[in-house]
Amino acid sequence: MKVFVLSQSGKPLMPTTPRRARLFLKTHRARVVMREPFTIQLRFETTTYTQPVTVGVDTGSHTVGLAATANREVLFQAEMHLHTDISGKLTRRRQYRRTRRSRKTRYRAARWANRRRCSGWLAPSLRASADATVKAVRFVARVLPIGQFNVEIGSFDTQKMQNPEVSGVSYQQGQLQGYLLREYLLARWQRQCAYCHTSGVPLQVEHLIPTSRGGSDRASNLVIACDACNKRKGSRTAEEFGFPAIQAQARVPLKGAAHVSSIKTTVVQELAQQFGAEQVAVRFGYETKYQRIQVLHLPKSHANDAVAIACAVGEVVRPLTVAYQLRCVPRGNYQQYNGKHSEHKVWAPRKVKGWKLYELVEAKGQIGYIGGRRLTGSFVIKDVMSGKALAEVTPRKLLRLARCVHGWIITRVPFPHVDGKVGGASYPS
Repeated sequence: MKVFVLSQSGKPLMPTTPRRARLFLKTHRARVVMREPFTIQLRFETTTYTQPVTVGVDTGSHTVGLAATANREVLFQAEMHLHTDISGKLTRRRQYRRTRRSRKTRYRAARWANRRRCSGWLAPSLRASADATVKAVRFVARVLPIGQFNVEIGSFDTQKMQNPEVSGVSYQQGQLQGYLLREYLLARWQRQCAYCHTSGVPLQVEHLIPTSRGGSDRASNLVIACDACNKRKGSRTAEEFGFPAIQAQARVPLKGAAHVSSIKTTVVQELAQQFGAEQVAVRFGYETKYQRIQVLHLPKSHANDAVAIACAVGEVVRPLTVAYQLRCVPRGNYQQYNGKHSEHKVWAPRKVKGWKLYELVEAKGQIGYIGGRRLTGSFVIKDVMSGKALAEVTPRKLLRLARCVHGWIITRVPFPHVDGKVGGASYPS
């Protein structure tokens, strides 16, 4: 791993070796600016000559890949895990607001005048993903002299994703041609319950994957069921209910494809506005696939895709064996009141027994971050990459590793890569 260097005035220079960085620090010719990624700032004047560095950005719905290359060498490689709780928090806030209107609580000013949406509006969850992606690119530009930004934009054919063999008139018309949705479902299931095959009773539209668990309202996720089967199934999927054959008919979800398609234009425009349109270039998915498989011989991952995006077609580089993991976390708790009737002032101190939220800690031999605190009792430790709970321990058993910086948790983990071809791809013409 290289050590990133800033000039005396704070401008990024080319990274140096750990040995030279130790000599600078030992002789007090430099000071430490950042621990992860390790960055030093020189205390003496030096030349500002730099070599061209290219950044590759692989946009995604849950994870974003970042990589920086120069002189056929990878200087920086990371994966950033985006927020996935924005929609749920807004739904919960909306429920709180609606219930307050029927109670005798504090006055809430009307907001009828702020309903207008400007051009380029994105849903809050999409806006958070786009802003986090641009922010991560700015973070890389703080420690490296970036000269070129390559952003991959993908165009998804949703019909081909659902049915690779669709063609001709069927491709143009779609499965609901000439039908209303309910009429289509009744004809598809022969006016019988999809589970017990009962007919002649009132039938209801039912989700194979419930909406509470991320299911959509597309026709491929809907069936016809009687009232008894619908109630017995509850919030389970069709496979959990004992009908895996029916569950298999639920096609590939398109949420991720729609997410990436919605934010790609915004990301490119904001990068062009901040760094200049001449420094931002667009790469396509077929170019990335060819570069990753045929030239670099790397397996599929967001970080490896970012390396392929940063390289020119045919350029050979070797990825790093260590990659940074960045996880976006909220900066604070903005809820003011809680309780059944919003009667309690939210107690949210900055520190509990000397610990803050989202600190990187080690507990019971596992490394994670503090995802929940209690005034008396244990803290909840969660995994950095998946966000799943790992353990609940008391504060005295925690070992602090690092604190949240710039709105995300930064860790460095081994990133193995596989040599040899994986799959196949043709040269982009």
